[in-house]
Amino acid sequence: MAKNIVSRVDRNLARRLREARREVGMSTRAVAQNLPGKLAVSHTTIASYEKGVTVPPINVLAALADLYNRPLNWFLENRTTLDSFRYRNMRSRVRLADQRQFQAVAGKWAEAYFNLDKHLKGHPSHHFNAMRVEEDLEPDLLASTVRENFLNLDDGQPIQSMVHVLESFSAWAFEVKVTFGIDGAAARHGNEFVVVLNPDVANERARMNVAYELAHVLYDDCRQRLSWTDAEVETRAYTFASSLLVPPSQLKAAFDGKSFLKLIQYKEKFGISLAAMIYMAEKERIIKTTTSRWLWTELIRRGWRQNEPGYVWRDRAINFETMLESAIHTKKITWADAERITGIREDELRQRIDGVLQIAESSDDEDQPVNSFKLALHLESRQSTKDEGGQEGKD
Repeated sequence: MAKNIVSRVDRNLARRLREARREVGMSTRAVAQNLPGKLAVSHTTIASYEKGVTVPPINVLAALADLYNRPLNWFLENRTTLDSFRYRNMRSRVRLADQRQFQAVAGKWAEAYFNLDKHLKGHPSHHFNAMRVEEDLEPDLLASTVRENFLNLDDGQPIQSMVHVLESFSAWAFEVKVTFGIDGAAARHGNEFVVVLNPDVANERARMNVAYELAHVLYDDCRQRLSWTDAEVETRAYTFASSLLVPPSQLKAAFDGKSFLKLIQYKEKFGISLAAMIYMAEKERIIKTTTSRWLWTELIRRGWRQNEPGYVWRDRAINFETMLESAIHTKKITWADAERITGIREDELRQRIDGVLQIAESSDDEDQPVNSFKLALHLESRQSTKDEGGQEGKD
């Protein structure tokens, strides 16, 4: 029995050493070179620690903890790791080392979030149990069910925080800066859903990504009962996400009159991109293909594919930081407690909160709405001229 316990500790220690090194983006050779001279070991010895072949002496482990900026006792605790990573809009040719570093960082903050939540006695936002989705329920009807039965919203009301809705359905969301091209990622922590968002993504794209991930949460029952794949869920997720953000009746109203100005107003009201509205409007046959092509042409010609006009508010995944800051300020925990609970040192926890506050302070300057009234009116006039000339038919 004692031997089994030691074996589990060794495997856990090996995994944590590997994750901590990947998080800081160092090779085993770089780690060996940065250890103090009196504690120097070879890079092959570092690798053997991470494979569980050998166990580092306590003084070497303490040096590694310092190098990785981790409390020493973090390496000795057991835990469930994040797995089954699924990336959103990942660019091509991403290095495996970059992915591993991202996964290690995401795992660190996920564990900190779980442990802080457990210590503070329950996630304040998890109040909806995952609903059972029937296999023949269309995505737009599922979106309508969520809006009406869970959120108590009518068609004309926007969802203020998609992150809050996602976490209300028993998912966990937080932000991690990304060094390679992704909008975000999703993973599993045991039976829990974890969504990691890239805070540098445009606000409207971020909201759509969160709505996408909510579809994966809700369709998980179908995935398990009916052996659906992620690809099968994806075919439904876009329609669900779009319909959740802007119901079909409102999408139809947005295209009445063929006005870019009106589209921008609906974008700003519902927090969804022009591109998503155009795509769904053609898919649902609200507009004809000729109208869709003209709209896409104008978006590209004016450089709006990358920087659309119209303001969408920030939808932040900062519940962890809010919980931590509140617990510190109300003296429920001290910084020493926070370090022990989360397994992250005080200076990094403070930096995490300060980073969120800095983004909040700068958002007024960075996210000002683009003044597009004259441009939109011009486009509306141009479209009317096309219609009168017979180049575009009525939808």
